[in-house]
Amino acid sequence: MDIFDSAIRAKGDLAGVFEYEEDHEPQNATAYFYLCEVKGETVGPIVGIIHVRSGAWSIADTDVVVRWDKDEQRVGLFIFGRLSAAFDVATGAKYGGRYGKDFNAAIPWS
Repeated sequence: MDIFDSAIRAKGDLAGVFEYEEDHEPQNATAYFYLCEVKGETVGPIVGIIHVRSGAWSIADTDVVVRWDKDEQRVGLFIFGRLSAAFDVATGAKYGGRYGKDFNAAIPWS
């Protein structure tokens, strides 16, 4: 099963994009969180990448939400209701990733 979720900033210039893709077999699956530029109707190019996980994962569409914080300075990836990765577009910082290994990493959020 493949899972995709995204959120575009209100200005329409950047998007946070989550992609989980099984390549023929669940054990070959990969999950990434991307920061992408938005140009009109097109999302891309990718300007930031966070590796979230590799391998089989018991996850569904409803377990994943991508959203911007209230100031739209950070875009976050929420998995099972918990913030697991984020991009800070003001500073260029990346937080989290490698879900399951570094899950409790301190990720600033407002």
